Amino acid sequence: MSVEVNSPAIFELIAQDIVIEQLATGFQFTEGPIWNKDGQHLDFSDMPSDIRRRWSADGGVTEIRNPSNKCNGMTFDAAGNLYVCEHVTSTLVREAPDGTSTVVASHYNGKELNSPNDVVVKSDGAVYFSDPTYGRMPVFGEEREQDLDFQGVYRIPPGGGDLELMVDDFEQPNGLCFSRDEKLLYINDTPRAHIRVFDVNDDGSLSNGRMCLTSAPMEQISGIA
Repeated sequence: MSVEVNSPAIFELIAQDIVIEQLATGFQFTEGPIWNKDGQHLDFSDMPSDIRRRWSADGGVTEIRNPSNKCNGMTFDAAGNLYVCEHVTSTLVREAPDGTSTVVASHYNGKELNSPNDVVVKSDGAVYFSDPTYGRMPVFGEEREQDLDFQGVYRIPPGGGDLELMVDDFEQPNGLCFSRDEKLLYINDTPRAHIRVFDVNDDGSLSNGRMCLTSAPMEQISGIA
């Protein structure tokens, strides 16, 4: 299957003669793909199945965690630690290369997080993650009451420290990513069908949130900064 191109900028990332190939199938709902350059394998989550899986050219698809706490987004830091968002436990965990697992975020102001969903790590070691309520719903998590009364985006300072709330006016913050120079952070708000972009300040805080891309009717986005 060939790629349908809507913007030539895509060719800054992939070759013009790229062909889409199906690597595997038979999953319920795949999320959180992360490529391990050293191991030459792709890890990904299948939330409804509660399994984290791995694909490699040599081994095909294998199970890595079963159960996986219905994990979702994953990313690596510069030291090779894997950060994993777990829906069922409402935590963000860090898995060291030796397999040791540490909870790095679970509560904000004494209240349990909703369900960390996606995560990115800045080059200085700061961790940013989204916290919608999807992991408190049937199928994609474990149904239970929400402790917090908002869905936010958080930051963990380089080296650790208190959890910092960056933004709290999302309906359901989901995927997020930095620009190449890390001066911008893009965050998706799924129900509102738009992506907002923020300036990343020298102290790691976010400011000047504005619309980047939307497919939502204007009445859905009025008043959103």
